[in-house]
Amino acid sequence: MAVALIAAATVILAGCAGGAPTTDPPEPPASDTPSAAPTPDVEAHLVVAIDGITYVDESGTQTAEYDDGDAVLALLESATGDLPDPEPVEGIPGYESDRERYSWDGLWVSVDVNLDGSLSLAVTGAEVDGIPVATEEGLSVGSTRQELMDADAWTLTDQEDAATAEYLGVGGEEVPGTQSLSRPGQVGILFVLHHLDGDVVKQIQVPANDFSDL
Repeated sequence: MAVALIAAATVILAGCAGGAPTTDPPEPPASDTPSAAPTPDVEAHLVVAIDGITYVDESGTQTAEYDDGDAVLALLESATGDLPDPEPVEGIPGYESDRERYSWDGLWVSVDVNLDGSLSLAVTGAEVDGIPVATEEGLSVGSTRQELMDADAWTLTDQEDAATAEYLGVGGEEVPGTQSLSRPGQVGILFVLHHLDGDVVKQIQVPANDFSDL
């Protein structure tokens, strides 16, 4: 009889152990759920290239080409929150000037008074109204001659030495229909010009070229 009771109890316990739970397991607290990684902040900055200027910030990227004066000025106004009053540019002796200059702290733009024709842009500081500015190669006002050489900088004429030249070019984009004045028989190019004071960049000019005589 005792053996029968023990066997019956064993069967009942086995049946309970194998039964499905009557309620769903509790969900983990909300705090246990993994959260998305925060998006890193984008530091606002300007990039000057051979063809145009770019402004990057948290809202996205804006680019304006140098052949569109209105767009370049609009981009700089958007970046800095300011559009300076233009100032007339004096012509070289024997030539009348129809150009005017817009100057920010660290950069100026020279354009035709009607915003037609060529545009010249010069970077004179490492920042433009507090916004870092550099070339596509990462070069800026304050960069060293060695940093330019590491970016494959070259002299404007074959007679100059890159170790002592006051001006060095970086990059190069051929312009069909032009002739280089420094490389006879070759197509002219656009490039980024770096003006050095000793071994330190003091100004960056774009778009520079080797086919204009003025």
